[in-house]
Amino acid sequence: MAQFAPDNALLRSLSKKDLEELRPHLELIDLTVGQVLYEMEDPINWVYLPEVGLLSLITVMVSGAALETSIVGREGGVGFIEALGSGVMYSRVIVQIPGKAYRVRAVAYRRAFDDSPAMRKAVHRQLELLQAESRQAIACHGLHKVKERFNRWLLECQDLSGGLDDMPLKQEFLAVMLGVSRTAITRIAMGAQRQGLIRYARGSVKILDRKGLERGACECRASVQHLRRQLEPDSVLGRALA
Repeated sequence: MAQFAPDNALLRSLSKKDLEELRPHLELIDLTVGQVLYEMEDPINWVYLPEVGLLSLITVMVSGAALETSIVGREGGVGFIEALGSGVMYSRVIVQIPGKAYRVRAVAYRRAFDDSPAMRKAVHRQLELLQAESRQAIACHGLHKVKERFNRWLLECQDLSGGLDDMPLKQEFLAVMLGVSRTAITRIAMGAQRQGLIRYARGSVKILDRKGLERGACECRASVQHLRRQLEPDSVLGRALA
């Protein structure tokens, strides 16, 4: 049997024994743009672990207003926290960039978590990374200029979605993630295009000069990379950054 070597960070952090025991319960599925994996207050039946693609987590207010609060790609998962607690998803989860993901039934995931100290350690490390990244994101939003954050978010989207150069990122998505108007996004994106950093069209961003984006990104880019090197050294990005 060929060696099973997934790209998802949580799966890669498992021991060989734990990964092989979980493997029969993993199903590789396609992710299509706009696909809804969870609505607010849906029960957690599946845990999703992306290989390629990007998921948006959206908080929906009582008024019906909605805000994207985080993105998830191959360095994380959806439902892996809730499946161990309330068993309820309190965000809407949709596919932002198409790709593929492994999914595992919540009951099988919980059983594997309970039976394996190595898996518990891997999940706790992922939780630590998520908490540190959330704190960094709050500081970034309050302290850094929109242009710097725009460059950083494009790089993050590319990294987390699986290294795609051409990404179907809508203007609305970028505006919500950065907390600015769509007009501001258009202005910044067109400026980056004039510099030769990206090619920007409606609903699509193609990265042309990754090093140029790195130079123009805020310091949070380097801070998050450091966190990944420390907390997920065996993940795809952790190994690439080492």
